[in-house]
Amino acid sequence: MKNTLLGLALAGSLSVAFAEGVDTSVDGIFNALTTTSNLQATVDGLVASGANPQSIVSVAAAAGIPLDTVKDLQVCVNSAAPDATVLSASCMRQRSLVTAYAAGVNDPMKYLPATAAGKRQSKDVTKTN
Repeated sequence: MKNTLLGLALAGSLSVAFAEGVDTSVDGIFNALTTTSNLQATVDGLVASGANPQSIVSVAAAAGIPLDTVKDLQVCVNSAAPDATVLSASCMRQRSLVTAYAAGVNDPMKYLPATAAGKRQSKDVTKTN
C-alpha cells in the first residue's frame, strides 16, 4: 500500500513537471510526436498539458504516423471531481479517432507546421543552365 501511494505521488509530480513545459500548439504537437521514442507517453503528456485529443490525432495523421499505430494509442482525458474524491477518464472512441485521423490526412496543411513542407533552400544556391 505504501509503495502504491509513493508511486502515485511520484507519477503525479512527474506529470506536473512534464505539463509545465509542453507546447500544445500544432508545431509543438508535431515536434513531440515526430521526435518521441514513446508515443503513448508523449500523447499522455500532451493531453495532460491541455492539448485537444482530436488535434493530436489529426497532427499524427498529417505527420505520417500510420493509422494502426494511432488506433493502438489510448487518447484519454482525465478529470477529477471538485472534491477530488472521484477520478474519471474519457477516452476517444474508435470512430472519433478515425474521423480525426481522416481530417489530418485530408487537410495536412492545417495540421503541419509551416516548416514541415521540407528543408528551406539556402539563399546561396546558384543556378546552372
